[in-house]
Order: sequence, then structure tokens, then C-alpha cells
Amino acid sequence: MNLSLSFEGPIFKLRPLWSFVAGFLATGSPFSPLQFFLLLFLVEGLMPGWWRSFKALFSGNSLPLPLANNKMLTPPYALPGSIAWETVNLLGRIITWWEKVFWPERGKALGSWLFFTLLALALTFSERIKLWPILMLAMALGIAGVMSTKHGKEPAPWKAFYEISLPWLVGEITGRNVELLSFASAIAFGFVAWGLEDEKTRWREVLIFGPLGLLFLSLWFTGKYLLAGGLACLMLGLLGIDRQKHHRLLLLALFLTALALR
Repeated sequence: MNLSLSFEGPIFKLRPLWSFVAGFLATGSPFSPLQFFLLLFLVEGLMPGWWRSFKALFSGNSLPLPLANNKMLTPPYALPGSIAWETVNLLGRIITWWEKVFWPERGKALGSWLFFTLLALALTFSERIKLWPILMLAMALGIAGVMSTKHGKEPAPWKAFYEISLPWLVGEITGRNVELLSFASAIAFGFVAWGLEDEKTRWREVLIFGPLGLLFLSLWFTGKYLLAGGLACLMLGLLGIDRQKHHRLLLLALFLTALALR
């Protein structure tokens, strides 16, 4: 009979959740349980939903304006080709486009995007947490991911930072202000996740082992030899690992680093 420990369950694939918890553990300070669960909801509920709705809203083909409109009356004494005539015609085309083209195709995605955006802003106001930089960065990453998809490129780098770095930083601010080493760790694991996800990039090994190597050196020279050794073992385990299984080692590396930062 063989016994084995498996991390194949769906809960271990919730990278934003575990990155948030790791960032929270790195603080090592008291926290408000209500604040913790509200921010956990932001990370695991709102931010993934916001990404999906943003992608559905903007990643499709462009929706051209109709050539003519039937919504606006021609202003009196306005000759065809004049500024007044062109302005009214354009407004009519926009109204027709909204009602007959955009809303039937992407109205649901727009409603979802507005809902998630307003809910995230309300959460920020209610908790009085300095989430504005993170929310602005989340929007920038969402736009970059959509533009990459529209140009036929992989959104892996933007999605990696969205799912790993941002949740870590949100978890970090539940207990204290973000510190330099913790911020650097969040960015480093964003690069690692990018390298693990994007198998086509020629910089894959550099993206994975470069940041992990720097974290290993940081742990070693700060006297955390046991945690540094564990991180080195995880680095060896990442060599040739199957893409479907890399999340388990990434999870362990997140928690090892978080424990070292306490």
C-alpha cells in the first residue's frame, strides 16, 4: 500500500486565495477578522469576476456604427454636409448603435463590469484602506491583458501579476503598510507565475529561476537557512515539471517566503 500527499483538489488551484493568505501571513501582526474576510472576498470573488467581465466587454471584435440613423430629426435649416447636420446624424447613429448593436451583444458584460467595479469601490470606502493604487493597477493589468488578446498574444504576464502579485499586496495591507521586501516578493512571484504559465516565451527559465534565486539569496544572507534550503528544493522540483502540477510548488514557495518575512 502506497500513501501519497496530493494537491490536486480544486481548492489548491485558487491562486489568488493562497497568494492573499501568504501576503497576510507575511505581515505577522494583529488584524480585524471582518476586514480579512472582506478583502478575501475582494480577491477571490470580485477581482476574478471583474477580469472576466472586462475581457468579455472589450476583447471581442469592434462593433462599427451603422451607416444611417432613424433616431434623430434633422434640424431645421441644416443643409446636408453642414456641421449641425453632421452632428445630429452622428448622435443618431450612436443611439442606434447602442440600442441595436452594442447592448444586445455586450450589455450583460457591461452591467457585470460596472457591478464589480462599484462593489470594489464601495468596499474600499467602507474599510478606509489604501486600496486605490492596487485597484488602479488591477485596471491597468486588465486593459493590458485584453489588448494582448486582441493582438493575438498570450495574456500570461498580466494574468500572473493579477492573480499572484495583487492578492499578495492586498493580504499585506490587512495588517500593516506594504514593506519593500514584501513588495519585491509579490512582484518576484508574479514573474515566476508568468514563466510557469507561458511556455512559449524564450525567457521562461530566467523568469522562473531568476526571482526564486534572488529570494533564496535574501533568505540565506538574513540567516533563515532552513527556509532558504526549502526554497532551493522547490526550485529543483520546478525543473521539468508538468504545467498541470506547477501550482503546488508555487503554493509552497509562497508560504515559505511569507513565513520568512514574518
